Amino acid sequence: MKKLLVLFSAILIGSSVLANTVFIETGLNKDNFWEKTGKQEKIIANIGYKIINANGLKQAPIEVERTSRIVNAYSMIFNKKVYISSGLIPYIDNDDEMAYILSHELAHSMEAYGGFLKTISISGNSKKYEYKADLKAIDYMVKAGYNPIAAIIVANKLFDEPLWDWGGSHPKASKRMMKMYEYIYTKYPKYLSSSMTSSINYRNFYNAQQDEIKKFHADLRKRQLKQQKEDI
Repeated sequence: MKKLLVLFSAILIGSSVLANTVFIETGLNKDNFWEKTGKQEKIIANIGYKIINANGLKQAPIEVERTSRIVNAYSMIFNKKVYISSGLIPYIDNDDEMAYILSHELAHSMEAYGGFLKTISISGNSKKYEYKADLKAIDYMVKAGYNPIAAIIVANKLFDEPLWDWGGSHPKASKRMMKMYEYIYTKYPKYLSSSMTSSINYRNFYNAQQDEIKKFHADLRKRQLKQQKEDI
């Protein structure tokens, strides 16, 4: 009976960390425990290493923090490791969204390979590097076969939108999403007609930032007309 209770406890602990409701996995033994209880970790690792391999990135280990309920993902400057807190997982709906999370953190990890002075620069100007990691993440995603619209969707779901954009380590969500949109429109426009743009989270971004989007397109047309005149 003690052995059964221990196994039952292990099942509950392993299951509840990664889901909102507790489920019981049957047929467990020491040979298949990881296969049956670690499926989400394996999916995340597969997405991460697909991105790493497709982009020829340097080593960046990926770990899911199974005991962390915080909605968070981060990378460590000194060991380049990417951590995904299990509390984040229920908010991610597909591989493309997880690909953005991993690509963003991998971008930070790759930046940290720049050495000690680069790490100081990152620490002292974190907002600049958040923008940079967002755009680099889009490049990583596309090269690995993922849809970059997912970056805007995740940002709309999870990023903070404080009243003022001063202080703190991260820019306002609205500013980050606009930079993502502008980058995708300029470099990867075909994705703006993908089915993912029908997502309620993407539509929320698009409708809420109509003025900024219209201004971006107007400014872009002005630059194009100016360039055409210079080319004549």
